[in-house]
Amino acid sequence: MKLFEKKKKAENMAAKELEEKEELSPFEATKQRIIDYYSDFNDEQLFTIHFVFEKGVEYDLLHQFKETVAWIVAQKSLGAEGIFQYTDQYAEKIGIGIDLSKVITYTVKPEETSKDEEDAA
Repeated sequence: MKLFEKKKKAENMAAKELEEKEELSPFEATKQRIIDYYSDFNDEQLFTIHFVFEKGVEYDLLHQFKETVAWIVAQKSLGAEGIFQYTDQYAEKIGIGIDLSKVITYTVKPEETSKDEEDAA
């Protein structure tokens, strides 16, 4: 009898997980998938996003958490025409706006943390 109860519980949990996945918007589903790609990194890991714009201008967006990386990549991959506005807390509150529709390519790379630097030494 318990075998059937376990099977029913497993089926109910699988159905519930499927419903939760179906409730995500295309943006949220894409963002979550990107966050999953970065699951090997802890939540405190910082990243640099290097943008190259249509006119050849390049810009590095430093010290970004994977949540922000996922937001930007999801917006870009879904063809967002909006502008990503950002205030740099490390550079005396400088504000910038990035028109993602003008970005022709971007790369994301993890920044070295103090622990990484200690391990390298």
